[in-house]
Amino acid sequence: MSKRLNLLYFLVVCFWNTFFAQDLIPLDEKNYIQALQENIQNSSADSIQLHNLLLISAYWAPKDSIQSKQALNHVLLHPNKEVLSKAMLNYYQGYYYTHQSQKEKAKAYYKKVIEDVGLVKNTQSKMLLARAWYQYAYIQVEEKGYDYMVEQLTTQCIPLAIESKNKELQAYFKTQLGLTFMSVGQFDTAEEHHLKALAVLQELPTETATHLITYFNLISNYCYKPDSQSAKIYIDKASRLIEKYPTSSHFPNYYYQQAMYFTTKQEYSNAIESLDKGVKSATELKQWKLLQLLKFRMYNVHLMLKDYNKAQAVLEDILQDNILTKEVVNRKITFSQLAYVNQLQGNYKEAYQWLTKASVLGDSIQQNKLLEKMNELEILHKTAEKQQTIDNLKREKIENALKAKNKNLRLGLLAIALVLLLIIAILIYINYKNQKKLTTQIQINHQQQLHKIEQQHKYEATQAILQGEEQERQRIAQDLHDSIGGMLANIRMILSNENTDRIQNAEDILKKLDKSIIEMRRISRNLMPETLKNLGIEIALKELCESMSHQHLTIQFEAFDISENIPFQTQLALYRITQESISNVIKYAQASNVIVQISQHNNLINLTIEDDGVGFDTYKIHYGMGLKNIENRIKLVEGSFEIISEVGEGTTINIECYA
Repeated sequence: MSKRLNLLYFLVVCFWNTFFAQDLIPLDEKNYIQALQENIQNSSADSIQLHNLLLISAYWAPKDSIQSKQALNHVLLHPNKEVLSKAMLNYYQGYYYTHQSQKEKAKAYYKKVIEDVGLVKNTQSKMLLARAWYQYAYIQVEEKGYDYMVEQLTTQCIPLAIESKNKELQAYFKTQLGLTFMSVGQFDTAEEHHLKALAVLQELPTETATHLITYFNLISNYCYKPDSQSAKIYIDKASRLIEKYPTSSHFPNYYYQQAMYFTTKQEYSNAIESLDKGVKSATELKQWKLLQLLKFRMYNVHLMLKDYNKAQAVLEDILQDNILTKEVVNRKITFSQLAYVNQLQGNYKEAYQWLTKASVLGDSIQQNKLLEKMNELEILHKTAEKQQTIDNLKREKIENALKAKNKNLRLGLLAIALVLLLIIAILIYINYKNQKKLTTQIQINHQQQLHKIEQQHKYEATQAILQGEEQERQRIAQDLHDSIGGMLANIRMILSNENTDRIQNAEDILKKLDKSIIEMRRISRNLMPETLKNLGIEIALKELCESMSHQHLTIQFEAFDISENIPFQTQLALYRITQESISNVIKYAQASNVIVQISQHNNLINLTIEDDGVGFDTYKIHYGMGLKNIENRIKLVEGSFEIISEVGEGTTINIECYA
């Protein structure tokens, strides 16, 4: 099992190396390189010519080191190369050395880019800095681990790409983050980041090389999970895209992904057919690392088919090519796999020999890492010692310079500082006193304003009550004049008429007098209900509802838990509010039914008057005198009221106050 895990690790590492070697080259590579060459020939500006030469160098770096170096040297030897920034020149030199496996040189150039760009905020610099951080982290993955790659992608590359507003670069870094997680077997997390990359790419008008790279990453991820159905979706997407560009250098990788899919489906003959196509394509395009990756996948398929002779032959071929196996880690894994396949064939002696070689390499790797760590610590220690010596010398120089200064000058400066401190202290104290006075005055003004507002509210409430009372007096006077006055005048005319024959009988006069007495009692009750004074709010409201009911209006009264200890002023306010509300219903609501409900819970009294009339829009209605009277009366008993109404839905008035 460990041998197979090592094989998986090797395949992922190879896949990682191949993918990281790819830059964002357009899919139509033939037209792309042709356009670069035309820009160089047709442009008279050195900056455009040199920049296009750097792009040509980057294009050939993973394919043809000679052409890549020629283009790069042409730029570096140009007398006017200063038209390009130092950061750009350093980046493309680092990119060239990355593909020549000269990691230390590449790392040094990328570090210069990071230092040169610094805090420059323009878009081009941000994109260049993001790429430099990415390459700088990539070449240190083996040394610092995948967590370092994740850190730089999340804290440097992706934020810089977002700031530069380059959607393709954002998506590229996101899918590379997914590839990093895939390399350590976290396939669910990897899938999440690949899909985030696709979400960003959806904002682009056309499909690009980053689309294809992301499709490839998703195919591999789903094959490793394994999930062949999901892998098929992206196999089809990649196929539709790459078929538009028959000369694309992505074809070897496409065949690799196809073989991965067929392997997952256990269609081994189809997998071998795809791998053969990939080997042919990679050979023609001189993609040697990818060629080795294809061969390792072929080894894996032969291993699954239990064709151990062919599997061993592929491994020996990879070892003889000595491309990927230049790396000690890859060579160790190859030795381990040779031991494993020989063991399966029963060649235990050969298996032991290969295993011994792998073990020796393992010890060598550990020893090299230990030496590298020791050298790194030694360099840090020596650097720290030198810095400490420099700091000590600087400190001594500063101390001697300070001692050489005039003592009187120091005392003068000290005196000036003390005077300044005293002045500042005095100013702070004065400011504190002024601020305190100002705060006090503000508080006084605030209290006065509150008192003024309170008095104004009381004045307005009193005015409204007085106005209401005046209106009530006018209404009572009108009632007396129109009702009792008319009745009494009519009786007087009857009695004073000499023609007694017109008087039908004494009962006629008595009935008229009775009606006058009833009307007088009604007016008296409106002025001050005797029932309210003698029997309380519950009985008074019941009588009020009965008296104001008529043929076309039914008023239903309900009372719950009303105590006898409610202050008379509160009872009177509630009575008048109910009276005013029912009057408003009769005048405006066109209602057929009214419910008056009063209830008490502890000291809280609730009064509700609800009708089924036409209602009104509470946002558009202007408060008239009736509603103003209700509002002011409830304020006098420190209560609250609410009006709920909609057109066609009737009206509800809710009153709350305390006994």
